Amino acid sequence: DGYGNPANLSLGLANPYFVRFASSPTTTILADAMAQSPTFFTLWVGNQDILGYAYSGGESDSDAPGYEPMTDLGTFSFAYSTLINTLTTGGAKGVVANVPDITSLAHFTTVPHDPLDPSNPDFGPLIPTLNTLFGALNQVFTVLNRPDRYMQFSTNNNSAVVIKDESLDDLSAQITAVLNANPDFPAFLAQFGLPPQAAPLAADLLGSFYGQARKAKSDDLLVLPSSSVIGTVNTASVQQLMGQGFPLEIAGQFSVEGVTLPLADKWVLTPGEQNEIKSRISEFNSVIENVADQAGLGLFNANATLNEVANQGYRSGNFVFTSELVFGGLFSLDGIHPTTRGYALIANEFLKVIDETYGSNFEASGNLYDVGEFPTNYPANF
Repeated sequence: DGYGNPANLSLGLANPYFVRFASSPTTTILADAMAQSPTFFTLWVGNQDILGYAYSGGESDSDAPGYEPMTDLGTFSFAYSTLINTLTTGGAKGVVANVPDITSLAHFTTVPHDPLDPSNPDFGPLIPTLNTLFGALNQVFTVLNRPDRYMQFSTNNNSAVVIKDESLDDLSAQITAVLNANPDFPAFLAQFGLPPQAAPLAADLLGSFYGQARKAKSDDLLVLPSSSVIGTVNTASVQQLMGQGFPLEIAGQFSVEGVTLPLADKWVLTPGEQNEIKSRISEFNSVIENVADQAGLGLFNANATLNEVANQGYRSGNFVFTSELVFGGLFSLDGIHPTTRGYALIANEFLKVIDETYGSNFEASGNLYDVGEFPTNYPANF
């Protein structure tokens, strides 16, 4: 109720599109749909119940800005059943679609785990210094018998970013203790311009920064906005370190996102977080399939179609759609929502399911859309 009320926009309780055509400020989308006495409907919901969590990199801190948990299965099941039961009250038929796998979406597959290029003049010259720093840290990991935490940057090939993985056991206290117990640690810090008395503070810093840090792996997914963050200086981190007594230059050196400052949880979907999401998608899709089957509705398997797009490409007419951002033809600039051409492809898939379920002949009569008549965001040859 009130999702179409302009007064609720500033509260985040209304939709900027629904407010433009809602029949009244107090109505619901479902009520307005039913007011039209529909005989046929299409329904594609459930994506946003997953995407809010995925957008935030599986953020686990409920106090973090932008945190949005996945909808629980019970709530989704009740809501979905209510939608279908209401829409079919008057005998309406329809087609529903299920929820795609997030790994088929460009938003989560465009940024590589190893974007740090040694030929980059802003990164390459720093590699020897970085490896000196991480070499000392790797010695600590050796003492702790944790070679899985080793970090080093290549001078020949692209290197993976450094991330914070909250699923790892926290070695912060152990790292700090080993460094403080090392009589050579103050001398090591001198090459970075830090006086011996800064050793305890530096040990605390290295412990807190790298207690749950590791190099990203190929099965980690970096969300699309991370591309504009990696390699930049985190000003909040700089201010925090300066507040602890570190000079500006040192504070800046230890605040480079994905290099000396591990990327925060919100920028990365680890395999564990991906499994959580895939499990919930599977549960949602079982609900969708079962409810649709019980109501005698058609089911468009969007999950399978978008996986085909991502894995081998999907041919439609003279075009082959892939999951490549922009140039693949399907995804628009946010890597989530389709281009107009992509939506034409999806409309065709709905029409094919209508044919299969209800015996119509959209495809046989040549009445599917010609996807070439619809634009993408960027000119490209397919």
